[in-house]
Amino acid sequence: MGGCTAGWRARGLTGFGTGHPSLRVRAYPVAGRPGSGLHWAVAPSRACPSPHANREEPHSVADRVALLKRELWAEIDRRQNELARLCADGLKIPAENPPGDTRAIADHYAAVLERAGLPVERFEPRPTNVSLVSTLPGRQARPRFVLNGHLDHFPADDPALWSFPPYGGRIEDGRILGRGVADMRGGLTASLFTCLLLHEHRVPLQGPVTLMMVADEEAGGAWGTGWLLEHRPELAGDACMIGEPEAPTGVRIGEKGKCQFRLVAEGASRHGGLGTGDDVVVQVAAALQEARKIVELPDDPPGELFPVLETMAHYWRTELDRGRQWLYRHPSMTAGLIRGGIKVNVVPRRCEVEVDCRLPFGITPEAIRRDVEDRLAAAGLHQVRFEPMPPWFVASYTSPQAPLVRLARANAAAATGQEPLLTITFAATDARYFRPRGVPTVIFGPRPNNMAALDEFITVEDLVAVTKVHLATALDVLADPGP
Repeated sequence: MGGCTAGWRARGLTGFGTGHPSLRVRAYPVAGRPGSGLHWAVAPSRACPSPHANREEPHSVADRVALLKRELWAEIDRRQNELARLCADGLKIPAENPPGDTRAIADHYAAVLERAGLPVERFEPRPTNVSLVSTLPGRQARPRFVLNGHLDHFPADDPALWSFPPYGGRIEDGRILGRGVADMRGGLTASLFTCLLLHEHRVPLQGPVTLMMVADEEAGGAWGTGWLLEHRPELAGDACMIGEPEAPTGVRIGEKGKCQFRLVAEGASRHGGLGTGDDVVVQVAAALQEARKIVELPDDPPGELFPVLETMAHYWRTELDRGRQWLYRHPSMTAGLIRGGIKVNVVPRRCEVEVDCRLPFGITPEAIRRDVEDRLAAAGLHQVRFEPMPPWFVASYTSPQAPLVRLARANAAAATGQEPLLTITFAATDARYFRPRGVPTVIFGPRPNNMAALDEFITVEDLVAVTKVHLATALDVLADPGP
């Protein structure tokens, strides 16, 4: 491999979405040879020295890349106020999902890219679901490094409950404040700034860098990343980094699957004076008590994830995570929405509850369905039916031994001064669209303080570290060794 190249090959990819708990996604290195796939220009063992080190004359490709990292990291430090303001300005343009309208925020970021002289492609496969793609060309078509992030975010709830305006775009005391900053305008800004710097400094690249700023992730991603990779498969690339929230001290390599469903009961309405205490709301409430037992189901993870999961038992990103680490090994269960009845003194005709369940490795959506239906039958709740709410998918991961994982981990250690953990997440991301296509994918983003809660924020320090890692990893994958 000439000391400066590494190869990739993916295997075991058919398990994604098949519902088979023994199949999983892996990526592993292969010695470089004609036709063997992706070849990187830089050995993954080259960590980035301090950005304040004295300039030296580079001799090897790895030395040149290390010097370039130092110089660009120093520039990120010098321009961190600009970086923070770029992030905060995006927070002034909401893209709550629901409804998921990303037109205004897409216009905003398109203008940023175009002012910098970068090309922008705009896609709107469904009205109001606008995604952007910007590609910095390389000397050749492969390898392609993808930086992916979503434009939509959770609703802000009642702004009066916040201690600051959720869409004010404020920066105070080293924190960037607002709805969506953790999930995930912060990580998206890190990817955007990475591309701006690479373009501004005309960094020679072996292959292209593609920035994907997508819609619809909070609703499953079918009209964002899912649509783009189906209609423009080359955009999947050869390696992908997503700035979803994690923490600069964690490199996320996997995530749980998802199974959402409704529990529905229907009956006859009548005057409340004729209610007997067993109406459809009561039936659904009893069904929920049975369904919640799915959280006791154990996982069955692949062997190479055991060390990661053992570490996760003692890891939390924020106080909201603390005490819930057992959910990495078991399904979660949230009764998020309930509808029923028309008036307090009328026996309801229909009641339904929508349930969100996140699945650990080895548990499929169909297994959840069978378990819930069996429990309802055993409890005599025959009036309540189970209705799937697609999309369903199983847990996915990139191998801890993948070159991309080693690169991201080395760069995170250099940027933060702390060896990062490999992590799994409770939730799901658009990584699930890349991994089944054989694309190693890692998550590296800022710590999600109050994500999906009131008073969401990230720190400027985290944003700077995340930007450095996105940039350094792109350089490691794509730095051009020349002819």
